Amino acid sequence: MTFMEMVVLKKVYEVHRWTGGPVRTVVVADMLGKHDRTLRYVLNRLEGKQQIIRVGQRGGWLPAPA
Repeated sequence: MTFMEMVVLKKVYEVHRWTGGPVRTVVVADMLGKHDRTLRYVLNRLEGKQQIIRVGQRGGWLPAPA
């Protein structure tokens, strides 16, 4: 796992803990100061590694169940 993937995964877990719901891509992108397209690429890689799951097409991201 790359450093960027670890940072994004940590932020997804943090925001999910704060809100209790799905995490939007733009929220994580703003927190990290990155472009949302870059974050979508990283989030898709994390989904492929089964670290997070997508909620619908526009619903957001959730940490994968253990």
